[in-house]
Formats: sequence, structure tokens, C-alpha cells
Amino acid sequence: MKILSIDTSSNICGVSVLEDTNLICKLDQDLGRTHSESLMPMIQQAFDQSNLSLKDMDLLVCDKGPGSFTGIRIGIATVKAFHDSLSIPCTGISSLEGLAYSIKDEGLIVSILDCKNDNCYFALYEHKDSQYIEIVSPIADTIEHALMVCQEKTSHYTSIIFVGDGSTIYKELINQKFKNCIFATSENNALNSYYVGLAGFNKFRKNKLEDVLPLYLKKPQAQRQLEEKSKSIKIMSMTTEDLTQISDTLLSDFDEFWSYDILKNELHADSSNYFVAKLNEKVIGFAGIKTILDEANIMNIVVRKDSRNQGIGSLLLEHLIDFSKKQSLTSITLEVMEENYPAIHLYKKFGFQQIGLRKNYYQDKNALIMTKDLK
Repeated sequence: MKILSIDTSSNICGVSVLEDTNLICKLDQDLGRTHSESLMPMIQQAFDQSNLSLKDMDLLVCDKGPGSFTGIRIGIATVKAFHDSLSIPCTGISSLEGLAYSIKDEGLIVSILDCKNDNCYFALYEHKDSQYIEIVSPIADTIEHALMVCQEKTSHYTSIIFVGDGSTIYKELINQKFKNCIFATSENNALNSYYVGLAGFNKFRKNKLEDVLPLYLKKPQAQRQLEEKSKSIKIMSMTTEDLTQISDTLLSDFDEFWSYDILKNELHADSSNYFVAKLNEKVIGFAGIKTILDEANIMNIVVRKDSRNQGIGSLLLEHLIDFSKKQSLTSITLEVMEENYPAIHLYKKFGFQQIGLRKNYYQDKNALIMTKDLK
């Protein structure tokens, strides 16, 4: 069986071609994070060197992470495209399992990848009778907790092999906690497409092919920063003082079609409820609904232009939905410009479905009518 194996989860972009467990061709390039440019030429180079083509492949394997978020997506997208075009079986292999396959000695293997600030990805495997058995599945945690888990699982083993760049970075700490540890060579500590291919071949033989989906154990830094920021954002009922705060900048900092007079009238209407999102007492967004019988209609969700794409619109929308549920309303409806794709995507994510179309609702632009059942 011929196998194409790809590893793009680290700085190293790797491509290997295997015949069962035998390596035919292996290419590695450490070009930083330029996998999107280098991967396809490397695959073609590997095929040229092995006198094979994509049509000759019987299995596609790729590293699904953990590792570089962008790199993982590039490798997975490539394998899925090949799979879709030629219906070649494919499987994903975790970086940590690939590292374990680099160890040929039998015993317990601890795969550790550093992810900065005393945090790591780790997993435990037992190598016995040519099989790699997962003892602890991949986890993201502090190195201290990871080693504590290792101690709990390894008390009856005479030797433990540590592999991965984390085993080098935290070698001193590991030596303090384990008296019977062995460290893999520096060559084995790097992620390697050949070992990923071996793991994939083993999965195929056992008829246990895994989905080619990203293994994200840790959220991207931008998302973590956003979530941390969201903890400081307060959603509360809009007051006249809030409206006064934003009155001078309403047209420039928010949206030109939300005038002060309209908002003032809506704020005092019995059927309307308006809310603001505040960060350090500064209004950075607002939203409102109008209640008609047992239904809510979203009048607006507006975020300051300098605070957009930071999840504030999602927080406001979630608050409107929760408020409507507490009022025992049966549904919540909105209109959105047909070409406002980011907003439509957001509403669909929260379960809204299109039920109609209003032509020329926004002057010469159509509006989609979307609703969500609250029952």
C-alpha cells in the first residue's frame, strides 16, 4: 500500500511517501510558517523523486495537531481536497501520537510539546508487541499538572521515555520528578511526516481510520484575549445618560442611520427594551428589541466601529435572546441586509433561519427576514 503523509503542524513542513512501513521518499523544510506556499511544490517533488503520482496513493495521512493553528488547517485542507477529488481513504494522526511512533523501545512513552509559559500538550502511550496503545489522550495543561498525571499513570513502569521538544525544555523538572526516565534523541523530538505515516498505516490495518479534523486542544491566542476582554464587558439596560454619552459620536463612531431622536423615542416606548455594552463605563455597543404580543423583533445591534470583530455583537445578541426567553416570548425576528454576510453568519450561528425577503427594504437593498423559535 502506498501512502502520502503530510505534517504541517510546526515550523517544519514535511512530506513522506511510504510503501506500507517502508520509506520511499521524505522531504523536510524548516521555512518558518510558509507552508501554504511550500507544501504543494514539496508534494510534487516527492512524487517526482518516487516516480509516483497522487493516483498511485492508497492512503492519505496528515498531522491533525496539536500545533500551529494555521499549519494544521493547511495540511488538513490539502488532504481533504485530494480525498474529495479521487476518493482516496484518509486519516488524521495527532502530533503526539506521531512522536510516540518515533520510539522503537517498548515501554511507556510520554509525548510532550511545549506551548509556552510553562504550558504543554502531552499524551501517554504504551509501546508493546509493536502496538502503540493510548493511555492518556492528548491534553493541554501546565507542565506541572502534566507531570503529575504522568506520575499517577506510571508508578508501576520500570522505565519511561520522554519525547518531544517539551522533554528538552522541561528536562530538569522531569528529572526531579522521575528517577527512571529516558530522554529521546534530539532527532526524534522533531515532528516527522514519516512517523505520522506509520501511525496512519497502523490505523488502516486495524480499520480505525480517524476523521481528518483539527485537534485544537488550546484556543488561539486572539480568541483567548477576546474571551478575557469579554469578562470586563457589562451588558445592562440603556439609560438616558448612556444615550447622552454617545449622542455626539453616534453618527461617526456607530452607524449613520441610527439617529439620536429615533433612539430616544425607542428608549421610552413601552414596547421597547434597549441594552448597552460597556467597557470601563464606556458604551461600545447597543441593541434593542420591540415586543409585539408574544414575539420580539430585533430593532438593531450596533457596535462602535473601533470595537468591531471582537465578539461584542455576539454578546449583545445572546443577551437579547436570553431576555426574550425570560419574558416568555415565543420567537425573535430580525431583518438584515441581504449582502451583510458577516451578520447573516452570526445570526445563523445562533440558530436564526430565513423565512422571507423584503425587497428594497434598505432603500435599493433587499432585506432577509430571519427568525428563531424560543419555545
